Amino acid sequence: MSEGSERAGSDGSAPGWPPPGQYGQPGQPGQYGGQPGQPGGQPGQYVQSGQHGGQYTPPQYGGQPTPPQWGQYAPPQWGPPQQQPPQWGRPAQGWGPGPGYVPPPKPGVIPLRPLGLGEVLDGAFQAIRRNAKAMFGSALILQVALVAVPALLIASFVGSGLDPASLLRGGAGQSQAVMLALGLVGALFVSSLLGALSVLVLQGALVIPVSRAVLDRRTGFGQMWRLVRRRVVPLILLALLYLAATIAAYMVMVIAVVGLIAALRRDAVGPVIVLLVGAMAALVWVAVKLTLAPAALVLEDAGVLEAIRRSWTLTKRNWWRTFGISALAALMVAVITQVVSIPVSFAVGAVVHLVAPAASPAAALSATLVSTAISAVLTSVVAAVGTAFQSGVMALIYVDLRMRREGLDLVLMREAEAGADDGGLPGRPRAYPLPHPGPLG
Repeated sequence: MSEGSERAGSDGSAPGWPPPGQYGQPGQPGQYGGQPGQPGGQPGQYVQSGQHGGQYTPPQYGGQPTPPQWGQYAPPQWGPPQQQPPQWGRPAQGWGPGPGYVPPPKPGVIPLRPLGLGEVLDGAFQAIRRNAKAMFGSALILQVALVAVPALLIASFVGSGLDPASLLRGGAGQSQAVMLALGLVGALFVSSLLGALSVLVLQGALVIPVSRAVLDRRTGFGQMWRLVRRRVVPLILLALLYLAATIAAYMVMVIAVVGLIAALRRDAVGPVIVLLVGAMAALVWVAVKLTLAPAALVLEDAGVLEAIRRSWTLTKRNWWRTFGISALAALMVAVITQVVSIPVSFAVGAVVHLVAPAASPAAALSATLVSTAISAVLTSVVAAVGTAFQSGVMALIYVDLRMRREGLDLVLMREAEAGADDGGLPGRPRAYPLPHPGPLG
């Protein structure tokens, strides 16, 4: 460094700084305002250069810095007004500071970006509210049918030859007891089979209004079933495949438990517990891996095996997230159902017996049946809300994982910008090819 740069200038300036009055002449050593791109001219740095000290290159204002992505804070921008409109995730530029944050678009019940837990749950409730007839109405019809069909079957089996009074007194004959047992077993089997088939079909159908609600498109009751009409048979086949696999797994587990007991006798308690716990863990793991198959089957026009493969792929490296959200939704539904149904059942039973006190065993049985029927109807209403909510959560998990892994948010934004509702399903990969595979969640 030269001697002149180590002492104060003759005009009283500080060492290493230019004389007063020479600021603002860019590009000269020792002056304030060096240009970026010259040697040592990095914005915001002071570089020693020349006899008078150093060259300070201030930050560049009014330039084109790299814009932050959505969710990041944008520093104020100064400069001439820009003609381009602000885009999501980028600050609006112009005279004066920008707003600092532009959120991603939210045309419907969720923002078009990877979702958080609260957004999934809230989006499911919002989808039910906006499509109440399609979602709640369909779920209510299903729940009432699941209660009414077994009751009618039991009545058809035992109604012709069973005397309620003799049943309560314990004087029913052997034929009546057999008819009652057959009615109960038959009703249980038929209701279980219908429940397994209809619940999966309903889950696939309810994916439609939820996926359309993402783009703020309403779906009517008839419109939903028209859109899902071609996929009902594949959904039934998927349900039968799940049911057959579940029965086979239980049979294998029973055979294994019986074999352990026969081989180890008293020492079989520990191994049997380990086997049962391991089997339940494996069953839960597989169930979570396959939970998105109905959504893929309906929204992607996939076959049964292709839908299973898609669900398996989408939940890869996202198993715990899928399990956690699904388990929380199921727990919420179970708690709300019990909180509502138990007091309602006690209240209805008490009111029925107070209004019509039982003077005979037949009257007591009739009052019990009436109170049970009323409680079942009220419980069906609560269960319908729970079924619709869980189906909505499953559909939004599918949408979230596709946005994380395949860039579905870009496809949905493109459809939202188009504006028109063609009455179909949004996000079909054949209709709008993805520009890139996107991040892997």
